[in-house]
Amino acid sequence: MIAIHTPGHASDHLCFTRPDGLLFSADHVMSWSSTIVSPPDGDMADYCTSLQILLNRSENIFLPGHGPPIHYPKPYVASLLSYRTERERAIVDALNIRPFNTWDLVDRLYSKTDLWLRMAAERNVVAHLLKLQSEGKVEEYAELWRPTSLRRAQAR
Repeated sequence: MIAIHTPGHASDHLCFTRPDGLLFSADHVMSWSSTIVSPPDGDMADYCTSLQILLNRSENIFLPGHGPPIHYPKPYVASLLSYRTERERAIVDALNIRPFNTWDLVDRLYSKTDLWLRMAAERNVVAHLLKLQSEGKVEEYAELWRPTSLRRAQAR
């Protein structure tokens, strides 16, 4: 068995692969839901990079820590990566309208009403915002997030 370092969900997350084409994806790729990425130990940039690493592998069945086996995992992993890209785009689009705090972004972007699911959604939003901040695309100002281009426009 070979360990593959797949940080994102957690900094020390590992997947394990066997020569027979099985990959134990644990919490990195689950079959019933997208994975929570909760800073400070979770990192959205690392998570997306780790998804790309799995896309480049040849295993044909993933055994997640939660949910049934994933047959034909490449399309599924590609859809997870696409989902994260779309969520990030939705966050930026919202911030281009006006600044938001994380809970208001959850209200705008998610339909979840269960408190536990809303808390998980908020952690994912924070992870996306921190990724976007590290890329120089957004900034936090007075507990609100806004595009960095807004600051430049105000400085003129």
